[in-house]
Amino acid sequence: MQRGSNHKFESLQVEARSAHTLLPSSGDEVSSSASVHLFNGELQQLTIKLENIGTELLETLEISAKTINNKEKLYGDFLSWNLEELLAQFPLESGKIAVFTVNIQVKLDFSCQENLLQDLNDDGISIAGLPLSSPFRQNGKLRSESKSTIFNSADTNSKSEYSHIKTLEAVLNFKYSGGPGHIDGYYRNLSLGLHVDVEPSVFFTRVSTLPATSTRQCHLLLDVFNSTEHELTISAKNNEDLILHAGECQRMAIQVDKFNFETLPVSNKIGKMLCTENLKQIEEERSHAQAVEINNKLNIYWKIPSLNREGEASVEGVLNQLVQEHLQLAPLQWDVFVAGKPCDCDVVVECQVGDPTSLEVKLTNQSKRTVGPFALTVIPYQDYQNGVHNNDLGNAVTLIGSNTFYIDSVKPTEDFVCSGTLLFLYAGDYYLNIKFHDDNSSRELPLSWFCLPSVHVRAMDPAQHTMF
Repeated sequence: MQRGSNHKFESLQVEARSAHTLLPSSGDEVSSSASVHLFNGELQQLTIKLENIGTELLETLEISAKTINNKEKLYGDFLSWNLEELLAQFPLESGKIAVFTVNIQVKLDFSCQENLLQDLNDDGISIAGLPLSSPFRQNGKLRSESKSTIFNSADTNSKSEYSHIKTLEAVLNFKYSGGPGHIDGYYRNLSLGLHVDVEPSVFFTRVSTLPATSTRQCHLLLDVFNSTEHELTISAKNNEDLILHAGECQRMAIQVDKFNFETLPVSNKIGKMLCTENLKQIEEERSHAQAVEINNKLNIYWKIPSLNREGEASVEGVLNQLVQEHLQLAPLQWDVFVAGKPCDCDVVVECQVGDPTSLEVKLTNQSKRTVGPFALTVIPYQDYQNGVHNNDLGNAVTLIGSNTFYIDSVKPTEDFVCSGTLLFLYAGDYYLNIKFHDDNSSRELPLSWFCLPSVHVRAMDPAQHTMF
């Protein structure tokens, strides 16, 4: 089936005066059918024409869809349409045609099909999220004998032998009414059967994370496998395109801003579950909502230039709980300011030897609970870049007053700032290690909630400062 194919429903008619008087219908009868073959994640559009070949005015129309005998896990909307666009063409007079578009996009998980990754599995690359056998092994080739050349074959038996293709079937049901039958509350059903063959495009064989220089960011590592017979490119937001040859697996790293899942709206589905107190289902639905949010922000797409086809590379089904936790913005946000300048992303704050330098630690509570009190100690040190740290800096840097800060209880959405003053007596590069006291208030919260940015201060004597 080519994009934009037209389907004319010959039975769409409204007659109240014959044997075809409108009556309640089960909607199980399929009046017409269409077949579509697409790559996983690809969007195709069907243009459907509804013609009123009866004599009465067609006044109302409702559309619904359901999948049939589907055992596959679907991500996102399989079928979608703009009903307002169609209803704007109603009422539909006799002999007139209404045109609208149905979007078909299938996002399935092909990562568990081991026959696609036989050679990769032999070399130790896991499709279940386990570590690689070698950290330097980043490429893999698909078995040549596993590929098939029946992409456009009309032979159903041959298609069934191509085990990589997954099949979905659905029915679009059109419930319409008009004329005297509509006044009496009667309607008719008309159905379009859809047969969709889905061929794997790209999928992710492994996903993990690495910390970034900023506490509000991290690196998402994805091993991407091209299961097609064509060269394609993978693109992600704010990332360079990655070129993958047929049957090749490569790793891509995406730097992402961490997600504040606390601000995600509560879906109607979760709201209904709260009434039943099914904690497992609620947690699964929340995890799914978080995966959808991450996938939408990543915006990963593949494109096959030789075929002029493209689609979405969804990560919804491969983000495990640990990865989602690493991508989550900690509910307690810590900011450190030296001389009024924020310390984050390897920022080096410059100050002058002998001048008092302000130090502020700010806590913003984005959780839904009151936290604290906390106590934290500031310990200056020097890093010799050889694994050795010098913590004995009593003659080089000092904190005016106490080097311990105390934070009172902080309510949700509120913040607390504690201040001190640093005095550097000698020029050089210094770092601040801010440690939390191990008390009951901090012990009951996850360690990930106490992630402070790195603090790098460069103290310069007046002559150096003038040079710079």
